[in-house]
Amino acid sequence: MSKLRTLIRRIIIFLKHFVYTKVYGMHIHPSALISLKARLDKTNPRGIYIGKKSVITTGAVILTHNYVMGNGTFLDTIIGNNVFIGANAIIMPGVRIGNNVIIGAGSVVTKNIEDFSIVAGNPAKLIRKDETIGEYGQFVKN
Repeated sequence: MSKLRTLIRRIIIFLKHFVYTKVYGMHIHPSALISLKARLDKTNPRGIYIGKKSVITTGAVILTHNYVMGNGTFLDTIIGNNVFIGANAIIMPGVRIGNNVIIGAGSVVTKNIEDFSIVAGNPAKLIRKDETIGEYGQFVKN
């Protein structure tokens, strides 16, 4: 039964990636892992860029538009390689997240984040810098 469940899950994830990239036009690397419950902005889907071996966990929200500022601002939101975005984190429109970054659960990212950083909070603040972060955003102890 668990093999069947695993097979069905993989098929659903493949189809979701196909819809995101081919139908909506999002730029998502095939090795990126996106939770089935993550929410990617479909108002401006071509503005989402997710790099290789990045992880977007359950409840995370990635935005690419902002109707509060005037008639509607559409900005590209770029997520680098080997990034881990914790549960229920919110990435605001126009933010660039560098490579090898960890974003804590529940964080609200309003500004760009440099490479090799760990951020958390509302708004997200730098916790550590120049840390060793491996594939899929896993923290590597020195």
